[in-house]
Amino acid sequence: PEETLVVVVSKTFTTQETLANARAAKAWLEAKLGAGKADSHLAAVSANPAEAGRFGIAEDRVFAFRDWVGGRYSVWSAVGLSCAIGLGWPAFEGLLAGAAAMDEHFEAAPLDANMPVMLALAHVFNRNGLDRPLRAVVPYARRLALFPAYLQQLEMESNGKRVTQDGAPVAQATAASVFGDAGTNGQHAFFQLLHQGTDIIPVDFIALAEDHEGPREHRNMLLANAIAQAEALMIGQENTNEPYRHFPGDRPSSFILLERLTPETLGALIALYEHKTFVEGVLWDIDSFDQWGVELGKVLAGRVLRELDGGDGPAHDPSTAALIARLGR
Repeated sequence: PEETLVVVVSKTFTTQETLANARAAKAWLEAKLGAGKADSHLAAVSANPAEAGRFGIAEDRVFAFRDWVGGRYSVWSAVGLSCAIGLGWPAFEGLLAGAAAMDEHFEAAPLDANMPVMLALAHVFNRNGLDRPLRAVVPYARRLALFPAYLQQLEMESNGKRVTQDGAPVAQATAASVFGDAGTNGQHAFFQLLHQGTDIIPVDFIALAEDHEGPREHRNMLLANAIAQAEALMIGQENTNEPYRHFPGDRPSSFILLERLTPETLGALIALYEHKTFVEGVLWDIDSFDQWGVELGKVLAGRVLRELDGGDGPAHDPSTAALIARLGR
């Protein structure tokens, strides 16, 4: 605890799960260090500094950001504090610089050479023109293994909408369901379905031209597999004698090649997908910056929690009532 800094990041500073974890961390610090010393091991990042102060975090230890900054677009703000502390300020500045370069490209590049626009058009064509409801994201770089999970929130929370900005029903399907993993894992898991399954699932491949983490032969092996998988999806393999060895091909993919993985290229990659997500929202006439779909579950969770803690609650459907009765014993 003496060497621990707890950074509590919450836009509103009212999110139930975040505050529960923050209270547990604060109690641990106070138990080990005493209430007086624990305060210097706490910091907050919030768009609601007053609420952070009521929680017990000193005003000069609260890093604020504007309330119009959405959580999934917030890494560039004070929300990136833990990143800056953990990786060092030069690395965080590099992340910002890479994102800024992509911002400038998105603003200035002509549409036929604009990376976010081109990627958005490819994804919208796959979703609406070809009716593909899923998309796999496969980075051939271990350090990007969690990038598909990041994109799940960015894309599905931003564009998983059923009404336009005017409140009318959308005229077409919106966000695809995103999944994925590092390429070497995915090849031995879900690639069977990508190549020979009954659903055609577009793929985003991400690879590094240079990777200094291991021997060069390892880098070449990764790149060979990434390129080969994209080619196999496209051209397939005819085998009428052994149908189980037949690969139909004609399965779309995009290939994003980074020179190497640095703070700058990572920042540009994140910003590329942010702007791509925004362009899709414009094409579908939806608001990519709200997330009302998460609210109902949070409200109902509060009611269920009170019942699990022994309080009274409203009537439920039979399956929900049975679960509460079983768990509330």
